[in-house]
Amino acid sequence: MKFSAKVFIYLLLLLIVRVSSFAQTPATPPTRVSCPEAAQYYAKDSINIVTFGASTVEGVKGIGFQTMLKNNFMNCYPNKIVDITNHGIGGQTTLQGLLRIDNAIASRTGFIVINMGINDAVAMTMGKGSVAETVANMRALITISLKQKLVPILCTLQFVDDRTIKGYVAVNTNIRNINAAYRKLAAEYKIYLADVNAAMRRDFSLYQDPFHPNARGYRLVSYVIFDTINKAIFDKFLKFTVTQNYPNPAASQTFIDLVLPETDKINVQIYDMMGRLIKTVVNEYLNIGKHTLEINTSNYVPGIYFFKISSDSGQYNATKKFIVAR
Repeated sequence: MKFSAKVFIYLLLLLIVRVSSFAQTPATPPTRVSCPEAAQYYAKDSINIVTFGASTVEGVKGIGFQTMLKNNFMNCYPNKIVDITNHGIGGQTTLQGLLRIDNAIASRTGFIVINMGINDAVAMTMGKGSVAETVANMRALITISLKQKLVPILCTLQFVDDRTIKGYVAVNTNIRNINAAYRKLAAEYKIYLADVNAAMRRDFSLYQDPFHPNARGYRLVSYVIFDTINKAIFDKFLKFTVTQNYPNPAASQTFIDLVLPETDKINVQIYDMMGRLIKTVVNEYLNIGKHTLEINTSNYVPGIYFFKISSDSGQYNATKKFIVAR
């Protein structure tokens, strides 16, 4: 079968267009999160989260991030109660949020996710409010949350789609300025920043309208918040854990995982069956988090041993038996 030169060129161009279109298709956020290490060491029985803000928090056209976020936690934190409340009201500014924050967090514990400020950015283009006023309102929201002993998760704001409506370019300028201020607030108060803006960038295929994420966009938002809360859990809510050594029985070496909820001076010692000290593995300050300790057993006589862990504070103690065999 013969093709004319024109037909051949047309087919070649069609193939190039299709390949180019495929290559530029934005990646779909994964449908399932990978579970963080913090999940297996979480110290509490429940995960309580207040979500607070305007329409992005409230959800639009039946789509929101709370159900996705809850599923993420239930998948990774089995046997834990996950309670997420939605305190989003569409169209509200940070000033309006400030008037209702007390009711939203009354008797609540755990975390508060604050995602608010896009309506402030819109109002500024009409001569109402300023970045300084928005920052002052957000500062007050953070302070009130901290007084309630909640852990604030401050979200940066996604851009609005300004490709066809020129007036939205100014809105995005305000959003950039607000986000810069929010990052400074997070650093000042030493709270956690969920950088939604950095994740969504200007990928407007993640939007259902100029302002709000679609299902894929909300899924991405849920992942950003999930990751940020897990960082807070790893920093603040770990339980003291000493794993069984591995491998066990050991031949030439074995390992112990030690998780500390707070910095302390830790002493790890090895004893034989007669109660004789064989070796001091660690006698120093260790910081919060997980530590993997290596024990060289190449010179140990095969048999049964114990490792004992204690802390200077007296809060952390554990003893476990292990075997050396060759």
